[in-house]
Amino acid sequence: MSQQRPNVLLIMADSLIQDFMGVYGDQAACTPNLDALAAGGTAFRRAWCNSPLCAPSRASMMTGRYVSDLGALDNANGFSSEIPTISHGFKARGYQATLVGKMHFVGHDQTHGFDAHLANREDYSRGYDPNGFILAYDWEQPSGPNPTGKDWMGPSYVNGPQWDHYTAHYDMDNAIHAEALRHMAELDGRSPFFTCVSYHQPHNPFWIPESDKARFKNIRLPIPDIPADMPQRYGVMERWLNDFHYQTELFDSIRTPENLRWLYETYYGMVYDLDRHVGELLALLRRKGLAENTVVIFTADHGEMLGHRGMIQKRCLYERSVRVPLIFNAPGRFRAGRMLDAAVSLVDLLPTLADLVGVEPPEGLPGQSLLSTLESDKEDGKDMPERTIFSEYHGEGVHAPCFMAVRGTYKLIYVHGHEEKLYHLPSDPDEYNDLSGDPTHAAAAAELKAAIRSHFDPDRIAASALASQKNRRYIYQAHQGELNRA
Repeated sequence: MSQQRPNVLLIMADSLIQDFMGVYGDQAACTPNLDALAAGGTAFRRAWCNSPLCAPSRASMMTGRYVSDLGALDNANGFSSEIPTISHGFKARGYQATLVGKMHFVGHDQTHGFDAHLANREDYSRGYDPNGFILAYDWEQPSGPNPTGKDWMGPSYVNGPQWDHYTAHYDMDNAIHAEALRHMAELDGRSPFFTCVSYHQPHNPFWIPESDKARFKNIRLPIPDIPADMPQRYGVMERWLNDFHYQTELFDSIRTPENLRWLYETYYGMVYDLDRHVGELLALLRRKGLAENTVVIFTADHGEMLGHRGMIQKRCLYERSVRVPLIFNAPGRFRAGRMLDAAVSLVDLLPTLADLVGVEPPEGLPGQSLLSTLESDKEDGKDMPERTIFSEYHGEGVHAPCFMAVRGTYKLIYVHGHEEKLYHLPSDPDEYNDLSGDPTHAAAAAELKAAIRSHFDPDRIAASALASQKNRRYIYQAHQGELNRA
């Protein structure tokens, strides 16, 4: 690969569980194209998103900043057009920057530095439509359900006739994919390009043609065994989110073996379809002679609980929700066939790409460039020092700022003013054994809590979140004619 201005193709999925790919050890998955991408490049096993919800996670990734610094806390919060993004760095170096598909930019600015946003199949500008402010969930009210309704919440995780012919997301991805192929077919290689292709699958509601599910019908799938007493084990953050997701009333329906089998077969089929799309993008690069000078990156905005612990959706800070796939492939430049255990997160993407194309990143970013590790000859990637990785969630469904800090083998989940939980991930990957009350692990808990406090101000974040919610609810109610005169 030429060291001069390589092309960059960033491919994204939505709600993709890291474990559900062959490269990450799943024996049931059918992801040959993603596995081949990783075999020819470097994958990170310990990679996390910085906020487990679509709009906040993507805003954080695109800007390289934490969501509490951006004010992008929920799916109805935008972020300022004054904040530099990944695409601005590419434009500074003369790249053609194109976004194809979903990026969940909230508000009037649907490009944030891209030259064009193609196949924008959902109108996320509605976030600044006052009627969209219903998503400003009220922290000062008791725990309750999603105010926009239940259809895409708990009921979409229960097999029923309403999902037998739900093809909207499948059709959306086919349209995104067709536009991506058309756009990439027009690239001539004479000027460098940065193209981001962002798919919607395997986001709920769950549907895929039966032909894509067939291969998963009679094989062993990692379907969770959900204890009947799981509701009694939930902490405060889980209870809040289960209420918001309409999980509480559907717990028994979600956890039946028959329902979980349907859910997992369908999800695996959606991942299989996503992989097929990725393969066609990569094949087009090869046919056009662009593969040798194109860096390909694959990731997702967050994961999906998919019934694990009896929970659904994302928003929580468990590994299923916050850990993401992250693969870099650059022929002749990045060492092939490595699975690294270095701790990384999506705020590292902007400084890495700025380093790659030789442009100064914006000042004050919390992430770091991974380029030297990607180009290193070291097999294990241990040239990167151990670091603390943060994820945060302060959006719809919770009632206080919520943080995750991971360093080494320990992980702390801290719900400000309510509770904290400590897990030893190597011995407890499913995060069932809370060690926060064990004095043997008190030093690890104290270190992680201090790290959170040194990077974040929970009281300021809480005040900011509440102010935003109140302002947006006021505007929403005004447009609904619901404000009462004193």
